[in-house]
Amino acid sequence: MPAPSPSQIESPTKGFLNAAGLQGEDVPGLAAAIANTTGQALTMFLSQAMTMPGIPVAADPITGTGASAGPGQLMPPPAGGPGASQLEGLASGQCQAQGLRGEDADGLAKAIAGTVAQGIALFCAQSMVMPGIPVAGFVSSGPGMLQPVPLASTLEGIANGLLSQNGIRGEAAPDLAKALAQGVDLGLTMFAGQVMVSPGIPCPPGASAGPGRLM
Repeated sequence: MPAPSPSQIESPTKGFLNAAGLQGEDVPGLAAAIANTTGQALTMFLSQAMTMPGIPVAADPITGTGASAGPGQLMPPPAGGPGASQLEGLASGQCQAQGLRGEDADGLAKAIAGTVAQGIALFCAQSMVMPGIPVAGFVSSGPGMLQPVPLASTLEGIANGLLSQNGIRGEAAPDLAKALAQGVDLGLTMFAGQVMVSPGIPCPPGASAGPGRLM
């Protein structure tokens, strides 16, 4: 399945912004900018992400039939996903497309890009490839699943710091940070539920011997 689309993320993100007390004519555009940046970043992540070799494998040494017997890890960015510098231009373009301009626009785009990038990095560090991937002929023969991880509370602090660092302060800034973190966390939770590990990983008895791709 594909990565979550911006349309899947946009409506809940608008709800997060409203629940945080953020109102006004710019809120729909802000929700769209966050959702579009997150959705496109997750599509980039899907194309770049790799599973690390070393997933425990219990396979018959003669037939090569069995299954993965333990969790696996994802390769960290920059090799396994986009970083903030790759996403800043994307976020800036999305903010402009939604009519979010002015002296705070660049800082907002950097904060969105940084939060999304940190979310992906945290997901790579904490999410695991779940055991139970079937193995036939010493190669994984079926898809694997990713474990979702709750990141909203951690991302909230990161978003708050990035907003402040980029000149966006005031009484509404913590509320914006909370909603931004919730939107990115939602996208990553959907990612874990929709994306799978592709078959074809070399799996000799003991542990996987090569990286895997996501699909």
